[in-house]
Amino acid sequence: MNAASATVSVDGLGTGEARPVGRDAVREALIRATTELIVERGMSMSVREIAARAGVNHGLVHTYFGSKDALMSAAFDEINARAAAERDADGFPPIDLAFRYDAELAKALARVMLDGDRDPFSSHPITTAWRDALAASRPDLDDGEVVARVMIASALGPGWALFADHLARILDLDDDRRRTVDARAADVVSEIGGIPHHA
Repeated sequence: MNAASATVSVDGLGTGEARPVGRDAVREALIRATTELIVERGMSMSVREIAARAGVNHGLVHTYFGSKDALMSAAFDEINARAAAERDADGFPPIDLAFRYDAELAKALARVMLDGDRDPFSSHPITTAWRDALAASRPDLDDGEVVARVMIASALGPGWALFADHLARILDLDDDRRRTVDARAADVVSEIGGIPHHA
């Protein structure tokens, strides 16, 4: 068994849940717990809540990350890295990126923006690569049009991921009609953002 990613079955609380053991496993558990809490409720969380969710002692947040802010930055970097890994070879995101990983990216962004917090991401590889890919594939578009298209499509994708279920319930869409509307939404994002349908 690799000590860096091992877990033990005894948590001292009688629940039998596995607890992370070793540096890598603890770091991964803390980042995963922080990501889950960000998606659920934004930036409002304590070190103790994060540690409890991760199944570790709260002192390990400071041991492995130095501060709660550094841990939250690591969680946002992980969300960003997962999403960025989905880009195609040209740099385009997949049309359904906002829905992947249980809409993690869309939910995290929405929570943070609604809380009025600063931009939590240290970089924006998805948006910048998308802008560059669109500019390369559509030389007929000037820089302003490229940026406008990426901005609009970037807002539509996560917006659809966040609100489509709610709107489908209100409008009483059955599964077939919902699939049709979802396909149309994907076509709009693809058309505006210049995303090839293979992406």
